[in-house]
Amino acid sequence: MKNIFKLLCLMISVLLYTGCTSEEEDIFSESSAKRIEATLQADKELLCAPKNGWIMEYYPAATQQYGGYNIWVSFAADGKVTVANEVYGADETATSLYSLKQSAGPVLTFDTYNELMHFFSDPADPAGVGTPGKGMEGDFEFTILSAEATKFVLKGKKTGSYIVMTALPDNVTGEAFLADIVDAAGVMNFVSYLYEVNGKSIPVSGSYRNLTFTYEKDGEQVSVDAPYIVTATGYKFYEPLTIEGVTVDELTYQKVGEEESFIPINGVAAKLKVVTPPINQQFISGDWYFAYSALGTLTKAYWDYTKANGLDAIGEELYYAYMGTYTNGQYGFCFGSAAGSSVYTGLLVYQAALIGENQVKLTFALSGAGDGVWYYSNAAFSYLINPVGTSTGKTFTLTTDDIKNPSWIKLTDNSNANNSMVLYNSPVYRPYDK
Repeated sequence: MKNIFKLLCLMISVLLYTGCTSEEEDIFSESSAKRIEATLQADKELLCAPKNGWIMEYYPAATQQYGGYNIWVSFAADGKVTVANEVYGADETATSLYSLKQSAGPVLTFDTYNELMHFFSDPADPAGVGTPGKGMEGDFEFTILSAEATKFVLKGKKTGSYIVMTALPDNVTGEAFLADIVDAAGVMNFVSYLYEVNGKSIPVSGSYRNLTFTYEKDGEQVSVDAPYIVTATGYKFYEPLTIEGVTVDELTYQKVGEEESFIPINGVAAKLKVVTPPINQQFISGDWYFAYSALGTLTKAYWDYTKANGLDAIGEELYYAYMGTYTNGQYGFCFGSAAGSSVYTGLLVYQAALIGENQVKLTFALSGAGDGVWYYSNAAFSYLINPVGTSTGKTFTLTTDDIKNPSWIKLTDNSNANNSMVLYNSPVYRPYDK
């Protein structure tokens, strides 16, 4: 009992001594503000060090739906940054300001407008592939996750997309690097593939540097998207892709005879083969947009009637129109009609019959979805779609600029050459003005 009493007294003495101590030892030798400043200064020195700057593997949009793009950036100690990207080409640059700041971690931000950096985040959508009023929804502020002499890992503050930035070696300029990418992108731009893995052939479609693999898994049909960036030798995925138990993160392009394909760099048994479907198959498999200036004389007459007697009469304008798949999965004439800031969408259903490899018969199914039937009955859309095909159908011959990767497809009515339309694979907004 006496020993217990002595032990309690000793513990109380220690506690009293600790509580009466007037000074505590500072764990950190510097204030948090000074530590933050030192970190930002160290990051800036690393950014400015490479003689030939950095290559960003940049992915706009939170879903990476547009794939990745190579951007060259060169930072200077005076707060200026020079930018080039593969979209504008290797020899075009723009200079603006950058800064490093603290915001739940060190942040790299491109402070002033730079058309080559903000191309991917501009709401005006200079690429014409994003959402109107939002663009491609990219970042220009990045949280620095790690910083090394030759590699930075960033995370977009808005999208959460991961960006890897790699220092160029002293013997490779940004212009030379991007020139190789531009050349490679021109060669490796395809829209249809077959992925051979574990004895299976899986169809793959390509759009905006995003591959979609469609296959059966556990008795159900699934689709897997794989955003990628173009390298000088092939495709590099945003994150590793695993299908049928086989994981791939980067592919090398090769051409043997007439066969073009991509082989995994890690040596696994898989191959992504390039295929070129007939032009009519490509037409009914994609979304193809109308533009008034690309219509034949007879086709324009029908569109003119709809504008004067339908759209103008209800105080609206055609926001977009395309042949393709509506949100419910049905095929046909899809449209959006704008009234102020509101856009009303609809579908007028078509049946498509392929004839040979370059012809298609389009037949109006006398049905619609969304606001399709209302516009057909009340806004003269019966005239707007007449050139595409009535309930008895019209047969068209299809031509294109590039069978492997068409940017447009022209439909010419077999019974009247004045009824023709060039449709584009990129969205066309306000088609009456284009």
